[in-house]
Amino acid sequence: MRSKHIEEQHGRGHAFTLEQTKESVKGRYPRTIQFYRNEHCEGCPLRSECTRSKNGRTLQITERLIELQNEAKENLMTETRQELLKQRSIQAEGIFGQIKQDQEYDRLWRRKETMVKLELLLVSIGHDLRKYHTHKMQKQKTNQKNHS
Repeated sequence: MRSKHIEEQHGRGHAFTLEQTKESVKGRYPRTIQFYRNEHCEGCPLRSECTRSKNGRTLQITERLIELQNEAKENLMTETRQELLKQRSIQAEGIFGQIKQDQEYDRLWRRKETMVKLELLLVSIGHDLRKYHTHKMQKQKTNQKNHS
């Protein structure tokens, strides 16, 4: 295998050999994808639960993606980030929290993007009108108390 420049990767007790490396430009950024195959599936009693492939189980690994995921995990593990995440999980996001809690609005009924935007716009207008009406009623009450 070394003479053919084939690397071996081990995962959960199975050996995967590097089959090919492919350069891909899907989206904006180029990436290198490594394709690994496990050829030791023959005779395995769990093969039907593990894979449907006739040639053995395959893996696709993108090293850059793994690096970015590890960097994100490290960034999230700092004390400052932990505190921000804790605060975010405690607090609802302002208006959305009020709409969900107070108006018991917990799902979108439209499916197409334009219709979803329209539905959210109408719900937001309704929320603003309720706020305006409540504010106006409170102002009237304070004016009546002051004139009495």
